[in-house]
Amino acid sequence: MASGESLNIDAILAVLRRFSQLEGQKQPNETHGYGTVASSKIELSYTSRSPIPLLLPAAPFKNSSPLKVLDTKNPDFAEELGLARLDHLCNELAKVYRYGAELTIVSDGPVYNDLLCIPGSDFYDYGIKLRKIAADQGFTRIRFRRLADVLGIANGDSLSKDEYIALAGTCRAEMEARFLPDQAEIKEKIETHKDTNLTYQAYVKLTDEDLRWGPDLDPEVKNDKERYAEETKKVAVKMTERLLAYERALEAAFPDHIRLSIHRSTGESKIPVPLIPQLDGFGLQPWHCCVVVTAQGRYVTGHFKDYQHNDNYEIIQKDGRPFLVREKNDDFNWPEHIKLHHTYGGKVMVENTLLEDMELTTEWKVKLANLALRFKTVEVRGFQI
Repeated sequence: MASGESLNIDAILAVLRRFSQLEGQKQPNETHGYGTVASSKIELSYTSRSPIPLLLPAAPFKNSSPLKVLDTKNPDFAEELGLARLDHLCNELAKVYRYGAELTIVSDGPVYNDLLCIPGSDFYDYGIKLRKIAADQGFTRIRFRRLADVLGIANGDSLSKDEYIALAGTCRAEMEARFLPDQAEIKEKIETHKDTNLTYQAYVKLTDEDLRWGPDLDPEVKNDKERYAEETKKVAVKMTERLLAYERALEAAFPDHIRLSIHRSTGESKIPVPLIPQLDGFGLQPWHCCVVVTAQGRYVTGHFKDYQHNDNYEIIQKDGRPFLVREKNDDFNWPEHIKLHHTYGGKVMVENTLLEDMELTTEWKVKLANLALRFKTVEVRGFQI
């Protein structure tokens, strides 16, 4: 909790800028246009002595392309890093704002799953697994909501899996009926509104690459080049239409929340927050990529196809499932009973899982020293130091 009673909006905005990355940003911590809107919402929270409410529509379902992700059904290291960064943002805000911050993630799975031919069970199961990660990691400042909650149709958490999947079509129809702009406005938004156009272009690329992997896609469309190209364009437009309706629905349901985005943005209408920041750009979204741990200690977002046949990399598993890709290096090679765990913030933990070999050998000390030079933090467990 921040010390003192006064409200320091500049300090709060500085934290938000530190975690954001604007499209066309010239320098770190550059001011974005949404700051004025955010300031007024911060003042409302302070007046009511309540946490700063943050809103992030995200985490629809895991990408169905095995060329991009390690596992098309389950979250992995990428999602752990993304959730950890959001928790970190809330914790940093709590240092400069005495009432703290709470972040609500609204899963947009049912907004788009039918367009990308993704079964309803996939988006539901993915959301449940993300909730478990947040609970296991102690991310108590993060909340999860569903489209049914946004629209006021039902309490999403009270519905069974079958009930919520069955309700998805009703939610989409209700959202479009209440919030979909007319076609002229949609066309104008795509052509002239920078943020909408950026997202539309991302959807065009996404559908071209990924629609073919949707389990429910008609095989005749998938196998016909012209029909597939036509279908991807239609889906990209429809996704953008749904996006505009969805954003209006979110604004109506959460008028006092500061809007974050996992898409590239100018920062005029929302604050773009990359979940796995990269040195050379915004970074890929966790559900569309795998994370590569390099020998130099970097966490790089990439597509699995670029590493799966490269002998310089290996898949690291967790709980019997592929978890991350790691560059091969002798400093990562330890006896079977000594495990390496990579975590948020560039940290690596070296854990001895047996009550023997507890004394560090000279070779192991050298490896630890090398890891300490490359990673931000090295923690050692189960050894006599």
